[in-house]
Amino acid sequence: MATKIIYFPRNLSALILAAVLHSALIGGAQAQTKLVFVTPPNTIDTVTSEVITRKAYKRIGIDVQIKKFPGERALRLANSGKVDGEVQRINGIAAKYHNLIQINPAINYIQGTVFSLAKTFKVDGWESLRPYRIGYIRGIKFAENNTVNMDSRAVSDYKTMFQMLRKDRFDIIVSPRLNGLYQMKQLGIKQIKELNPAIMRFDLFHYLNNKHAALVPKISAVFKKMKADGELTKIRSHVIAVLMKRAEQKLPICDTDYKCFD
Repeated sequence: MATKIIYFPRNLSALILAAVLHSALIGGAQAQTKLVFVTPPNTIDTVTSEVITRKAYKRIGIDVQIKKFPGERALRLANSGKVDGEVQRINGIAAKYHNLIQINPAINYIQGTVFSLAKTFKVDGWESLRPYRIGYIRGIKFAENNTVNMDSRAVSDYKTMFQMLRKDRFDIIVSPRLNGLYQMKQLGIKQIKELNPAIMRFDLFHYLNNKHAALVPKISAVFKKMKADGELTKIRSHVIAVLMKRAEQKLPICDTDYKCFD
């Protein structure tokens, strides 16, 4: 039986290479039409930035999915590249989490605030908190970093933190102001008071994993325009108003489809 010889075109290798490259380019383009970001759950501040971030990426043709994890775990996932970045964090997080790129300008801000049930004093910097037993949410870095060597303890969620304050296991708690006020409305707490002034204001920045370094100038330009147009301020005011009203009505936070903010 004669052996049949099949002849391939001389340029077959070039054709295969071109096909592979085309497939890779298409795959890359498809991969960047959707990004997954993480953020801690159930906070006014993060939901505000979630709405801002979703709107910003939509302008460059990218859909955003947001997953909720406890603060420290969220940072580790973003830094590892298992997800694409963090919705928001305070300035300078990339100094410890080296695979994250901070995106300028800031998209939101928080006011670190002290809440108390029985203690009353003028808040005058972090040292004024030293005499007290302090509670804060695990992963809230500004509270963790500024209460080192004090009698401070991290807990997993706001409900637990407020319960411990009411049971006299903490003297005071430190929280982003709006988150504290929101949780008090949700839990029907009236006895706990906000101490003034706020201990510190922190700008909040979006972070991308460095595998998306090429996106940095694009999304930064969108945030800059939103800031210049006053849109960041308008979105923040709108989201806060909606969420506070929903808290009074004991409605959920509306962070699955975000339709209540439309």
